[in-house]
Amino acid sequence: MHGYAPAAMPKAPLPPEFLPFVRAPRPAVLATVRPDGTPVTTASWFDWEDGRLLLSMKTTGPRIRNVRANPHVALTILGDSWYDHVSVSGTVVELRADEGLADLDRLSWRYEGKPYAKRHLECVTALVEVERWHCWGDPAAAGNPS
Repeated sequence: MHGYAPAAMPKAPLPPEFLPFVRAPRPAVLATVRPDGTPVTTASWFDWEDGRLLLSMKTTGPRIRNVRANPHVALTILGDSWYDHVSVSGTVVELRADEGLADLDRLSWRYEGKPYAKRHLECVTALVEVERWHCWGDPAAAGNPS
């Protein structure tokens, strides 16, 4: 069993034994910081790409407002049992328009097996440079979600 106190969060990169876990389409909870400094969490789709997180946000939504004011985020990726999880923290290093919802479709295919249905949305893609991580339970043994 692995477990690390948040004050002792190891620096990136994530060890290779955890990569299958974070590359799988798992439920996740994203934490951002509101402009008034209070934290907020939201269930979120994500993808893992070369040590970075890829996230999609509505151009007018609270998550994009939050990361524009404070680019520091955290994401907890849950296993089949929430006792198995990997949490990462980092900084949004790139925001780009999601032309034609290409990145949102990528996430939708990953989680739903089809393109995103609400085609009227305008979205932004956020790339997060992961700086620290910790885990709990045994995510390295969890494999792909059931």
